[in-house]
Amino acid sequence: MASRGTTKRKILDLAENLLQRLGYNGFSYHHLATELGIKNAAIHYHFPSKEDLGIAIIERTKGRFYKWIYNPENRVLPVRQQLEWFVKIYQYNLNRGHRVCLIGALATDYYTLPASMQSAIDHLSNDIQKWVARLLDSGRQSGELAFEGSSQDKSVCLISSLTGSLQLARLMGEEYFHKTVKQIFVDLNLTY
Repeated sequence: MASRGTTKRKILDLAENLLQRLGYNGFSYHHLATELGIKNAAIHYHFPSKEDLGIAIIERTKGRFYKWIYNPENRVLPVRQQLEWFVKIYQYNLNRGHRVCLIGALATDYYTLPASMQSAIDHLSNDIQKWVARLLDSGRQSGELAFEGSSQDKSVCLISSLTGSLQLARLMGEEYFHKTVKQIFVDLNLTY
């Protein structure tokens, strides 16, 4: 029999995958229970409501992001390597069944999400945008990057481009994502 921690992790893993492929409203506890071969009650034990499950997915994603950006070894990497790591998050989702990023997936269902999930995804997306802006600002100050406009505006464009390219890659093929990434690097005066 699987331990409680293993069951909880499997629920989170599957729910995150379904959320990124089908959207928050595209799956239910019944889908999770059927695919995992467990009872709905087992899911409710770990996550009393779908809102609790959604918050847990957001918090886990936030934890992964913070773990990387606050790792002292990563903070001293050249800006290009940090940017490449950020792009690899999106690449990972593309390679895992054309999933969209968590923020992109939740944005499409935003107005139907519980207020607590709206708040949690707002905070995460703001934190990511601020980190990207600081990274771009640092790169411009060090001479590693060159671009027009403010780092805040450029970070919004960069994140929007990556998020949108994952969604459009579903329709237009994976090359659409790669062309977008290449153009992002060109726009920052980096070779790709």
